[in-house]
Amino acid sequence: MQGNGAIEAANEVIFRGIKKRLGKAKGRWSKELPWILWAYRTTPRTSTGETPFRMTYGTEALVPVEVGLESHQTEVYNTGTNDFGLKANVDLLEEEREAAYQRNMKYLLQAAHHYDSNIKKRSFRVGDLVLRELAASMPTKQGKFQPNWK
Repeated sequence: MQGNGAIEAANEVIFRGIKKRLGKAKGRWSKELPWILWAYRTTPRTSTGETPFRMTYGTEALVPVEVGLESHQTEVYNTGTNDFGLKANVDLLEEEREAAYQRNMKYLLQAAHHYDSNIKKRSFRVGDLVLRELAASMPTKQGKFQPNWK
């Protein structure tokens, strides 16, 4: 289940896509939204290496433009084989999701390591002098002229 942060990030990506696609014609957003959502769902995520479409349905999406063009996928299409392949993909979907989860955890650990590499570790002992934020420790009624640190 996604947290609020993931939902907000997804909404931000979709909103940016709408802004880029429309420019100044803001009234047409409802016509462009399906295409922007399609792009969002079929773009691989950095953290998992998979598309949301594949994680949901167990197979890669065929771009609508490819349906009308002659390509290897459309030439070798066979309904019986395709149905069998789709059922096999659904059977393997849980394993794919687990692999994507493992890649996501690895990505998060790498991001945390990168972030933590810029932090200087310090240790304090009883009696050391440190700066302390006054608002949290000693609230007073001096207003905006109160010093922030002690």
